[in-house]
Amino acid sequence: MPKNRVEDRLRPITPQLAWRVAVLGGIAFVLFGIVFFRLWYLQVLTGDTARVAASQNGRRTERIEAPRGDIVDREARALVRTKKAAVVQLVPSKLPEQVRKDADDYRKALAAAENQRLAYERQYDAFVRQLKDDGRKTTKAEDRERGRLKKLGATARKVAIPAIPGDEPELIELYRRIGETIDIRPKTIHERVIRSIADTPYSNITVRTDVPLAEFNFMRERPEYFEGVVVTKRYLREYPEGKLAAQLFGTVSEISTKQMEQNKYKDVAQGTRIGQSGLEFQYDKYLRGTDGSTRLVVDAFGSRDEERKLSVTEPKQGQRLRLTIDSELQKTGERALAQAIQNSEYETRAGAFVAMDPRNGEILAMGSAPSFDANWFAKPFTQSRYEYLTSDATDAPLLNRATESAYPSASTFKPTTAMAALEEGLITPTRKIDDPGHWEYGGREYQNAKEAVFGSIDVREALAKSSDIFFFKLGAQANDKGRVIQKWAERFGYGSKTGIDLPNEEPGLIPDRKYRQEGYAKYRKCVEDAGLQPQTTAALFECGGIEREWSGGDNVNLAVGQGDLGATPLQVAVAYAALENNGTIVRPHLGKAIEDGNGVPLQEFRPKARRKIKMAERDRDAVLDGLRAAAQGEGGTSADVFAGWPMKDFPIYGKTGTAERQPNPDQAWYAAFVPDKARPIVVVVTVEKGGFGAATAAPAARMILSEWFDVSDRDFHAGTSVTR
Repeated sequence: MPKNRVEDRLRPITPQLAWRVAVLGGIAFVLFGIVFFRLWYLQVLTGDTARVAASQNGRRTERIEAPRGDIVDREARALVRTKKAAVVQLVPSKLPEQVRKDADDYRKALAAAENQRLAYERQYDAFVRQLKDDGRKTTKAEDRERGRLKKLGATARKVAIPAIPGDEPELIELYRRIGETIDIRPKTIHERVIRSIADTPYSNITVRTDVPLAEFNFMRERPEYFEGVVVTKRYLREYPEGKLAAQLFGTVSEISTKQMEQNKYKDVAQGTRIGQSGLEFQYDKYLRGTDGSTRLVVDAFGSRDEERKLSVTEPKQGQRLRLTIDSELQKTGERALAQAIQNSEYETRAGAFVAMDPRNGEILAMGSAPSFDANWFAKPFTQSRYEYLTSDATDAPLLNRATESAYPSASTFKPTTAMAALEEGLITPTRKIDDPGHWEYGGREYQNAKEAVFGSIDVREALAKSSDIFFFKLGAQANDKGRVIQKWAERFGYGSKTGIDLPNEEPGLIPDRKYRQEGYAKYRKCVEDAGLQPQTTAALFECGGIEREWSGGDNVNLAVGQGDLGATPLQVAVAYAALENNGTIVRPHLGKAIEDGNGVPLQEFRPKARRKIKMAERDRDAVLDGLRAAAQGEGGTSADVFAGWPMKDFPIYGKTGTAERQPNPDQAWYAAFVPDKARPIVVVVTVEKGGFGAATAAPAARMILSEWFDVSDRDFHAGTSVTR
């Protein structure tokens, strides 16, 4: 019986159960095989790699920023150099989301304010153009409207920086700790945070530079108290000459995400600082060095063990940029411009100058006023400082007026008109035109400055005495022949960029029939689309200021460098260089060579001339005779400015200019060259609201020439000529 009971309990294995057992066993075998082969792979095949990886635990690689190359003048005198400084920065991603949102809102508000300012500026320009085209005396109401638009277009409305979020106690505490350590107000920290994120959202925010060593070490040794704070040493730009040539150098800041997408920056790491403007931008690939790296040991909290650096790859400094600038001539030019501004009978503070070698386009000196201390760029910007540098109300010191501002160049343009008339057969060097002091054309009355009368004169005398009537008549005569003056202005380089190695160059404008007709057609279409009445203020503000077609009077104005003509001081210099060198349109440049740290040239810059224009020797001689008489002859417009100048050694060929720029006072101009065999030079000076060219611009040019040719008389000699 017992045996049967045991047999009853042991039931036979069915085929289904056997199948299940087999499947489960197979799965278990496969899983075991996977684990076995994985262990074999890790221990046998990749054991060495795993051991190396394990040894890297607690180690970190940090980039060592390379110092940028220095910038020196043609004699290797330092203009821009690099210094190492302790800085405190905040990492944007570690800040509260609300702060980043506030910064983005602030950026949008700034953009809206600037767009509004630009709209007022366009309305002001259109209104002034309309008043100029009308050619009549303005009413008091028009003067008030013009003043209102000018004020609104000068400075964008202020945008308040958002306050520190009250519901972010950790942020408030962090600001407090930073402020107490490096002596800076939490409000100032937050302002710099907002401005920095608004400008470059992903770049570290510099709170303070040149942090004292004790405070630097205190913060670096206590990372747990300063979460999201980077305490490090960085290379900063230093400008030993302060304001000297400040507008030329430009700025440096971290590369943006948009810039990283550009092909030219494909090998640049995030966080690298690159040139953003000026020469720093133009020659960035040379000035930017090669970063190094360091391998560090870190503890469980991520703190660095300064005693255990595993390896260091030293960074390589960028190459040195040698400029064509002569810093002594630059200093003289800036002093001369300041003296010219001070000597103006009107309140002014703006102007520019250029000194250039007419043989090859090397810029010997270039300056713009007002200026600023370039060392400001090495520190965090405040809102007030940014507004000071960019606002029209302060005459925008950041603006390089030598290349970025186009003006009517007044009588300095007359040699171009003269060459056009001579070359196209409108006149000969000896043909005389009567200048009775007044002339009527197209229903308008024209006259010389101060109603001067010069009688029957040829082109030489007209240039020497700066007869407006002579050139007014040439303008009318040329208008009947088409684009006579415009064609020669283009040949001399007006109306297009010179190609100088600086960004943001202004191309200027040569007005012609096509320009006016197209502008007027756009105006008419805009007026119709907007349902406005033509010739009204509403239509003017909405559609611009070209409210009429081209007329002969436009060409008359162009002939004397007035009307819609826009020329930069650099373009005027290029045109006068072509007169000096017999037709070569040079390409101006500031970069002379790329060198290593010891000054050994690696690459020299010799830009090719843009083109060569042909001028009949007879015609060129006539123009040169007129320019020489203007500076040296009796009754010449700048002859008294150059009284006592050693003309035998260094003959001056020059032309004054006085541009009407209603409602502002006249703008002073002077353009000259000295065809010295060893050291030829072209100098152009302009002073906004400077009055007559002989009173301010020409004496400044003489001071510059005195420095260049080492003439003992370095004084400011104001002239008395009152011609335009």
